[in-house]
Amino acid sequence: MYLTKEQEAMLRGEYGWSTAKAMEIIVRVGESMGADRLVEIVHAHVSGVSFSNIGVYGSRFIRDFYEKGGRARVYTTVNPGCVDYGGLQSIIDNSLLEQQSIIDDALVRMGFKPVFTCIPYWYRPPAPGEHLAWGESSAVIFANTFYGGFTNREGGPIALAAAITGYTYHAGLHVLGNRRARVAVTLAPDAYAYPAGTLGLWIGENLRETPFIPSAARLGMGELKVLLASMAASGSHAMAVIPGLTPRGTYIEELEERVTVEGRDLERYVGEEPPPGGRVLGYMGCPHLSLGELVETARLLKRHRYPRRGRLLLTIPAEYVSRYSWLINELKARGVDIAAGTCPVVSRLRERYDVVITNSGKAAFYLRKIHGLRVRVAGVREVVESVYG
Repeated sequence: MYLTKEQEAMLRGEYGWSTAKAMEIIVRVGESMGADRLVEIVHAHVSGVSFSNIGVYGSRFIRDFYEKGGRARVYTTVNPGCVDYGGLQSIIDNSLLEQQSIIDDALVRMGFKPVFTCIPYWYRPPAPGEHLAWGESSAVIFANTFYGGFTNREGGPIALAAAITGYTYHAGLHVLGNRRARVAVTLAPDAYAYPAGTLGLWIGENLRETPFIPSAARLGMGELKVLLASMAASGSHAMAVIPGLTPRGTYIEELEERVTVEGRDLERYVGEEPPPGGRVLGYMGCPHLSLGELVETARLLKRHRYPRRGRLLLTIPAEYVSRYSWLINELKARGVDIAAGTCPVVSRLRERYDVVITNSGKAAFYLRKIHGLRVRVAGVREVVESVYG
């Protein structure tokens, strides 16, 4: 691999232990991927920061980089941790607050932006062709697909190393020739009745090549986030191509196959109906909700006063609590639980529920897998009505 004089100096330790170790990680991964050189990045997004996921050893790994001089050389944002910083909910367990705070403190001291969200593009939208080093699968696929950013689906340590060095390896989706749409996905008429998350789960499980999805151009931003996040959760996808949305010049259309998805293909991803009299948790915010999605949820709740069956949990970026306090207060007045800077996927729930009803295929995938919960995937209106109707 070719390295510039600056990069060689970093690797030799002339910029300190943390930078040398970070550069070593980048170079070794790049060599294994066949990279010919490194590329400069403009934005790193670090995942793998939740204590409930990484534990003591992961926490030590992050703190080592801080204590030995690691600092962000580029704009760097941070994924959600396992605790709620808003104090506006009673569903997510905050018992790991002390352990999570140690991780967060190290990240902030390294110069990382404490946004604690999986939608870093809300803070800094990528420009087409920009090189990024992002962890968090839902953010990666959204950056590549909607914005035309160039990023691989990085693990937390690699994104951390890229933040400290300012570089990542030139391979994978950083190379235009690897950004080829090969499989055209069309929907049968009956498939349109199913939530976007179920289509994402089907694509993730059944397709390996980058999909070309014309029908996704009709989705709103919220449904598009859900579709792409679900694909990334159930499969290894880091990119899709949506004609009319994916910026031209950031992909190559090279269709080799066409598949048609029918309603019966999606039915098995819907999940279970809530049992009569059962405890229901309605959940939206995986990925974190945008302002528009919060406004839409508040509109649906206008004719309701308080939950009649279980609880409704929304998860949002930490900054929303102060920035949109008027809207947060309106939702709280109707009994909504709002968790800031976290989500059930990377945290613990205080109580068990008979079924979780969510609009997110990604949440369904992980809540079943990690927490062993019964989950139903539904549209936004059904999620609200399941708790308030």
